[in-house]
Amino acid sequence: MKREKKEKTPKPKKEKAPKPKKEKKPKKPKKGKKGAAPELENPEEGVVETGKKSKKKMLLMILLPVLVLAVGAAVFFFVIRPRLGGEKAEEPPPPPEPVELPLMYTMGETEVHALPVWGESVVYPEEPKIPLVQTPPAEEEEDTGEEEPAQGDTGEEDASEEKEPEEEEPTEPTAVAYRYEGLSSPGIVVSAYTMLLTAEDVGFSQVDEELIRIKEPEPLSVETGSVRLAKNAPEDGKTLFLYMEWTEEICTVTADLVDGRVKNPPEPVSPVGPMGMSADQMIDYMLSLNPSVLGLEGTTMEGYDFMMQDGSVLIDNIPCVRINAYQINSQTGTNEIGGNYFLSLDGSHLYRLDVASNSVEELDLPQ
Repeated sequence: MKREKKEKTPKPKKEKAPKPKKEKKPKKPKKGKKGAAPELENPEEGVVETGKKSKKKMLLMILLPVLVLAVGAAVFFFVIRPRLGGEKAEEPPPPPEPVELPLMYTMGETEVHALPVWGESVVYPEEPKIPLVQTPPAEEEEDTGEEEPAQGDTGEEDASEEKEPEEEEPTEPTAVAYRYEGLSSPGIVVSAYTMLLTAEDVGFSQVDEELIRIKEPEPLSVETGSVRLAKNAPEDGKTLFLYMEWTEEICTVTADLVDGRVKNPPEPVSPVGPMGMSADQMIDYMLSLNPSVLGLEGTTMEGYDFMMQDGSVLIDNIPCVRINAYQINSQTGTNEIGGNYFLSLDGSHLYRLDVASNSVEELDLPQ
């Protein structure tokens, strides 16, 4: 018997998974010719710069942080650091506070009535302008015509005993200044004040920078100007000094006790020679003075005798003769030296001689 062949059932074919399509690689841009515009990729998605423009953009991105750091460092060193205690900027000084109206100006041991103003003005302390006068140079030793050795001096000079000059310590300024504001007319106020101080009973005089009296002072200006007033102080070699300077709105007053003495201006001397007084006229003039002018004791010149020495000397370029004052001792009947003086030939200047220091001081003569 023949076996029947079984029909084979066909096996189901396995479906192969579709292979992914390979993406095509983008073609490299062709090198463009020099001067040609660079090629662009993906024009739909956006523009991407290539070539020189991309290099410039990267360079700017690198320089930007450096620039930020430089600006920050400059701000730190010049702004933040000074505020943290580094170099501090100088701040202007605060404005001065007003003070009460002064009633008196104090100069050494003397007080003088202050500028006569009332409540409409405001007074501020001011930094005084120093110096306001020229310190006179040291006077040279005058040839008195005779030698007067000191006590115990044998007449021989001992160079070994000479002392070296000591250095003078700088003196502290004593001037006080006030600035008056709110005056209706400072020039008129100063003019009235000047007339008050230059009256005979007060004794101030208008002077120049060298403390020499101005014989015929000009009227003071109302708008702006300045004036110097001075008077010999009770202290030896000192002068009461006032300096006033004003504008149409402000007046500044400086009061001080300065070195030097107030002097009369020198008289002009003719080339031929001064026409002076005779010897008798000079002696009579000295006898007519009050002893207080010469620094002598008593109220009258009774009991004093004057003797003139021969020759003349120049003091402040003024020819003078020496006159010695003697006081008669009633008990012994002898003459004792009372003072040594130099009188100018025209009688306008009188000096007192300090024999110990061989220096002279001009005396105030009655006008």
